[in-house]
Amino acid sequence: MSHYAGKRAAVRAPSPTQVSPALVLAVVAPLLTALALVVQAPADSQRVTPNRAPSTEPLTAQSIACPAPMSGTGTLVLASGAEANAAGRVSSRATGGGRATQVDLVGGEYAEVPTQRAPMIITGTDGLAPGLFGGRFGAASAPAAGECAAPVAERWFVGIGAGGDHSSQLQLVNPDVGPAVADVSLWSVDGPLDEVQSRGLTIAGGASTLLDLERLAPHRRDLAMRVTVSRGRLAATVSDSYTFTGVDAARDWVPSTAAPATSQLLPGLVRTAEERTLVLVNPGADEGRVSLQVVGAKSTFTPTALKEIRVPAGRVVETDLTRSLARALAKEDASLLVTSTVPVGAGMRSVVDNDLVHNVALPPTAGTSTAMVPARGDNSLVVAASGTSGAVSITFVGPATRTRRIGVQLGTSRAVRVPAGTVAVVVQSGVTFSAAVRTVRKGGASLLPLRPLVTEQLIPAVRPAWPPQSAR
Repeated sequence: MSHYAGKRAAVRAPSPTQVSPALVLAVVAPLLTALALVVQAPADSQRVTPNRAPSTEPLTAQSIACPAPMSGTGTLVLASGAEANAAGRVSSRATGGGRATQVDLVGGEYAEVPTQRAPMIITGTDGLAPGLFGGRFGAASAPAAGECAAPVAERWFVGIGAGGDHSSQLQLVNPDVGPAVADVSLWSVDGPLDEVQSRGLTIAGGASTLLDLERLAPHRRDLAMRVTVSRGRLAATVSDSYTFTGVDAARDWVPSTAAPATSQLLPGLVRTAEERTLVLVNPGADEGRVSLQVVGAKSTFTPTALKEIRVPAGRVVETDLTRSLARALAKEDASLLVTSTVPVGAGMRSVVDNDLVHNVALPPTAGTSTAMVPARGDNSLVVAASGTSGAVSITFVGPATRTRRIGVQLGTSRAVRVPAGTVAVVVQSGVTFSAAVRTVRKGGASLLPLRPLVTEQLIPAVRPAWPPQSAR
């Protein structure tokens, strides 16, 4: 018990040299109020500041990150969507302190970059910053193809693995000088993997980090992943390894998929496959019901074998579509339409000639979109209109660049053969569409989605709440 227990505190009047707190408050409060009235804007100049949309300006600097090669050397190819006479500079450097090397690239053309074992940071400045894109390809014996990724605040990957016959690795690249921070969230067939310690991952400037999901969150079933950047800028790519029954493991990159939505389109399905597994994730709090349709060359239809899929809240669901789609796709260049009652993410893992290929959901886009084209194989550009019917202009970039104009009908997929020697495709349209470059060759297949060409940057509108009279 305190020795003050049972005692009464003495009350003393303030001495002549002490100032009562109550007296201070009584004097200072009116002074503060008067000061506030003085500095406050006059009543006739006070107004509500209107919301102003950000303005757009051409990019003056842009960085993309190209993943490290999987095996052997492979090739790394860059292209520019800028004007032919654009003045600027493009450089490449390996992560981890590599020296920057100038790339001989001009607007509207392409260039091959000497490859290294590390991820590469590609930077364009001035007139060559807008429209910079690229791709990484496997060695001659490996039909793998991956895109160079731009830093964004959030990316989703659906249908990745973390153990057993299926494993994936996440690569995070920081193209800037200062550190960047990312959070990784995972979902499985059992629900969110909240116990995974993957919050606040810090990547130093100019460096990269490789996360093996088998070590981070070992799991025998398919997973879905969201990468969120909370500080700085990061580019995220995923490499995947899958062992099909009786053969060696096949490897490829997994393109990022669209954020969960109630309508998803997966363009560029291969016609024949030994295995097709659709992976869905429902990150929300309500159960969803998913229906599937095939967007073919003439119409959108529902094969009788495709049944409604129930996707519980916060879970991943795997569905084997090998037999269900076999007849519908055997003679059809098609896409898969996923419609759900709640937002879901979608991806399809296929095995083609004992090789791995990933189809992902792509958000519909208008304007200009691009993708690289593998040098080997039978390449097709598959375009699916998602808004209205209309015309599409396709530029095949290569030693003999050419342009072709086609029409696409709403609710259909249009496949266009890519001429031999094409290095990149540029698609322009006023209608919304989703598209991918599908490559089929002896020993496997690959798929590269078309992404919108980034040419502008948003500039926020910052203004004072009440400007002086002279500034009005």
